[in-house]
Amino acid sequence: MLAEKVILYDDSCPLCQLYTEGFVRLGVLPRSGRVAFGQALAQCPEVFERLDVARGRVAIPLIDRATGEIVYGLDALFLLMGHKAAWLRPVLRQRWFKAAIWPLYRLLSYNRRQIAGCEPPITPFDCRPERHLGWRSAWLGIALTGWLTGVAAHALAPVLAVAALQLLGGIFVARRGWDALGSFATNCLVFAILLAVFPLAWWPLALAITLLDLRRRAWVFRL
Repeated sequence: MLAEKVILYDDSCPLCQLYTEGFVRLGVLPRSGRVAFGQALAQCPEVFERLDVARGRVAIPLIDRATGEIVYGLDALFLLMGHKAAWLRPVLRQRWFKAAIWPLYRLLSYNRRQIAGCEPPITPFDCRPERHLGWRSAWLGIALTGWLTGVAAHALAPVLAVAALQLLGGIFVARRGWDALGSFATNCLVFAILLAVFPLAWWPLALAITLLDLRRRAWVFRL
């Protein structure tokens, strides 16, 4: 166990909560080694003062309490993964492997609020990443390609209707068009998966997802 390490995570992001909790359950980090970003200033001010907050919003920080060393993003995750699975270390040390994973990590990190949906921050500090036109556009392209593939494969007009409802609701109810596009793209990808798995019964599932998602995400667009 890495007893002196502390990982800071986005406490408004379900994905961040899930995988950092996994490191605790696997015995890589102690329970005290997982700290919400918004609580870090109160719980470990001595290391938070040395933190590059702008970088930490995008690349998750792993802090060594003993030495004060901070590693970010893939370097932090690879260190934790290598500690638990020694057989992975030779691969994780390879520059080509990091270079191959880096675009996926950035894509997920910059778009995590739109991919997972988020609850309001429980503290005044919000580690929401800055909006990045390039990575948001990349997510839109990937998700919408999956959606259009589903439309082309099934030729179902209702797909267009449900997706349009989600997009228009995000723009006019939430009043943040660019963030609404990110959530719209995420839901379109979900619709495409539903089409592939439930070709005959996807419609009520997609409609339910749309209505629930609009209600769940609306606060995000008002920030």
